Amino acid sequence: MIRLYLRRLYRLAVPLLSGRKQFKLFLNATLGDVDRRMLELASVTDYFAGFVRPLPIKAPFGKSMLILAPHQDDEAIGCGGALVLQLRTGHAAAIVLLQDGADGHDELGMSRQALTELRNEESRRAAAAVGANTPMFLGHAGLAESVTQASQQVRGIITERRADAIFVPFILDAHPDHRSSNYILAEALKGVDWNVRVFGYEVWGLCIPNVLVVIDEAIEDKMRMLSCFTWANTAIDYAHSTKGLNMYHSKMLGAGECRFAERFFELPRKEYIELVERIRAAGSS
Repeated sequence: MIRLYLRRLYRLAVPLLSGRKQFKLFLNATLGDVDRRMLELASVTDYFAGFVRPLPIKAPFGKSMLILAPHQDDEAIGCGGALVLQLRTGHAAAIVLLQDGADGHDELGMSRQALTELRNEESRRAAAAVGANTPMFLGHAGLAESVTQASQQVRGIITERRADAIFVPFILDAHPDHRSSNYILAEALKGVDWNVRVFGYEVWGLCIPNVLVVIDEAIEDKMRMLSCFTWANTAIDYAHSTKGLNMYHSKMLGAGECRFAERFFELPRKEYIELVERIRAAGSS
């Protein structure tokens, strides 16, 4: 059954994925016939990499870039290179941490407040390492239960900063907090009336990439960011694995063109909202 669904995806995708403008047609076709789990499987296995050729893009990504990170370190793992390059252009960039990052504090023998502050301090150091402003910490204990409140907060930040390029974990990422982050952003964007580019970045899984950023000139700064997350790196070596992933993505371009790259799934605001609503509905059905 899985192979049948993937063959269907392949037949639909090959003639459609010639460029970024075709992605709306692609999504309408695939989401109409294939359930969310099949799309997740195709994404996690990098199924589309053989025939999707993401378009290289360069900073600045907008006049005002905003990174939404569910947890402290996601901002560095998924788009630390893009952040560095945006800052180097002199255009605005900001980081928002949605969750307090303190799940499992009991098992560690720490209070929730103590673990939250430890993780927030690591994000502060990581931002300072590349010259970014101190992140904004919303401090929600659970994102699934906080979608309404958090979306109002995020809408206020988007409006205040007039953000026009927003980075968020890829909508099909398997982590529930990463998916909730998209529900929060989609609700927030319903109150925005200007063009916003939304970039889904990779953390726990792979995305369906339609754009790519060469980060050769930013990789050292990105690694400095990642090295600041001492607590997280004691559990999993995110610095090592992320550098390897960015190196692996260099294969998307020709030999000698790129050594490190970040991949994203970009959609304009209205199409992004439509996609999130369909995936959210599929998940609740």
